[in-house]
Amino acid sequence: MRKLQRQMVRALLISSVVGCGFNPGAPGESLPSGSGASSGNGTGNGAGGVTGNGTGIGLTSGGGGDVGPGTGGMSCGTSMVPVMPLPPDVLIIQDKSGSMNDDDNDSSCKGGCGANSKWTQLTMALTTVVQNTQANVNWGLKYFSDNNACSASKAPAVGVAAMNGGPITTSIMGTQPGGNTPTRDAISSGAAYLATLTDTNPKFLLLATDGLPNCPTGCASMSNPSTSCTNTDNPSEDMAAEAAIMMAAAQGYQTFVIGIGNVSTAQNTLNQFAINGGQAQTGAATSYFAATDEATLEAALLKVVGSVLSCTIQLTGVPMNLTNVAVSVDNASGTPTKVPEDGTNGWTYTDTTNTAIELHGSYCDNIKAGTYTNVQFVYACDGVPICIDKLANGQCGD
Repeated sequence: MRKLQRQMVRALLISSVVGCGFNPGAPGESLPSGSGASSGNGTGNGAGGVTGNGTGIGLTSGGGGDVGPGTGGMSCGTSMVPVMPLPPDVLIIQDKSGSMNDDDNDSSCKGGCGANSKWTQLTMALTTVVQNTQANVNWGLKYFSDNNACSASKAPAVGVAAMNGGPITTSIMGTQPGGNTPTRDAISSGAAYLATLTDTNPKFLLLATDGLPNCPTGCASMSNPSTSCTNTDNPSEDMAAEAAIMMAAAQGYQTFVIGIGNVSTAQNTLNQFAINGGQAQTGAATSYFAATDEATLEAALLKVVGSVLSCTIQLTGVPMNLTNVAVSVDNASGTPTKVPEDGTNGWTYTDTTNTAIELHGSYCDNIKAGTYTNVQFVYACDGVPICIDKLANGQCGD
């Protein structure tokens, strides 16, 4: 009888432990590992010390101190989920017609314009911006014409991809201007290419040109286009290019427009390009971005980058209904830094569903500039302190 009683007591004790599946422990207390008191893939160490198979970060350590999919219940450690804005896909539609060899005043130079040519200035500005922003923008590059005549139907010289600074620099430095300006075909072909990309990133076209389009329908197949193909004062072709840009926008591919050099004769058309593309400037003299030298070209490209980069971040992989949360970024020195929850200079949820956040003020600006990186969404159980910058002495540097 006594033996039976001991067995019953032992069974009740085991049942009560397993039924709870959770032993908070004192802060810093190490709980035994393995499959003892709680179920799941292991027992975490430190504050919280509960089951789960996440990786302990901040206040927790070991193989289970996080909120994780373990079967023993939710832990009270700190979890950090990397979240970043989706990098936009931007295909540069670059005019490489023969006039790009001229200087900013659209004048040819005896023996060539060298460093003063629009092409040289473009090359320097474009390579600088693309290389400096390649971590945040997926760049691609398509030239027009692409056969030194009137065709613009070839695939991009450099397909849209991450970290494309090197390939784009190599391509443009190895390319010389020549041919005509089949803007309509270039936009249509560029939009068709973007439609083949399977990622969910936002997609844009960036048209950089030094003048009016030519090469109307029927000219693309000519190896030696006639005068009617090469005339640039062609209102019908201007409208056809405007329609192609509007069609691309309707497909979801808005177009930024940069006018290179002296484009006074093309100003009205380029303005309409920008308006139809859905990315017209506001508060400026022109709807397109005017660039008359290397510095203004670089500035125009950076304005485009600032427009396409987003500070809205989807919280993919983050549990719902969290109340104890924080956001961190790595600053210019690589140090994790807590972002205040502030709608002016910090972060906020985008709506009441709490499925996305938006960065504001200097935090948004620095993410767009690439100065801040590694955005993390941090969460823990209610009442558990969240430490973003844990110092060597164990103190919180936030």
